[in-house]
Amino acid sequence: MSELSAPQVTITRISSALGAEVTGVELAGCDETTTELIRNLLAEHLVLVFPNQPLSSGDHVEFASHFGEPYVHPFLDAVPENPAILQVLKEPEDDATFGGEYWHCDISFESPPAAVSLLHAKEIPPIGGDTLFANQELAFSHLSSGFKEMLRGLSAHHTYPDMTEDDERASALHPVVRVHPHTGRESLFVNAAFVSRFDGMTAAESEPILNFIFRHQVQPEFQARVSWRNDALVMWDNRATLHYAMNDHSGVRRRLERVTAMEQSA
Repeated sequence: MSELSAPQVTITRISSALGAEVTGVELAGCDETTTELIRNLLAEHLVLVFPNQPLSSGDHVEFASHFGEPYVHPFLDAVPENPAILQVLKEPEDDATFGGEYWHCDISFESPPAAVSLLHAKEIPPIGGDTLFANQELAFSHLSSGFKEMLRGLSAHHTYPDMTEDDERASALHPVVRVHPHTGRESLFVNAAFVSRFDGMTAAESEPILNFIFRHQVQPEFQARVSWRNDALVMWDNRATLHYAMNDHSGVRRRLERVTAMEQSA
């Protein structure tokens, strides 16, 4: 247990690398005191799990708006209730999961990129469908001093799959090592879903360095695993984590809803 800011709130760590479960909080209509507590917990743990949160679509978007402007995706369809809510769906007959082919952070092809994602569980398989998270601050800290210094001088192109760097809707340039705008901590900011090259290098020249980073940044020692329950809400900081949806639940439906709050320009 950690030191508690309110007697009814319980914080239980998920792993030594990152993540905590938070109980005793109602997210629907939460006040600024509760929101500030959650901001501080997110800065400390990077991933927060809130069980038993039967949120409406409006509740979900309202809570997300405390952490940035809710994002309306230009390439994916939203749920009918709200343009800022994406349905994360795998039907029983589907082979692939939504966003599950690569470790990634959300919406890094925008500038500024995503700040916080908030995923709400609607229909969960009886077994399987967990989400893995990897701490990119920890991953960066485990690199050599020389490699860290080299990476601090690089930027990378983040491009939406099957789009080009010339499309302003689908591509952004970000430092490979990001300094978190609120905590000041450094983290790796590349991911295999959106990044194919460093600025000033070709994809072929970038490939060996990127492949090393992609392997390094998701080592088991940097990970936490979240097992879903209906009505759970999980939120994570995209600027310092990667995530991966397990594709181990064939023949059953898995449905969640996601709102992503964007980082604000300075």
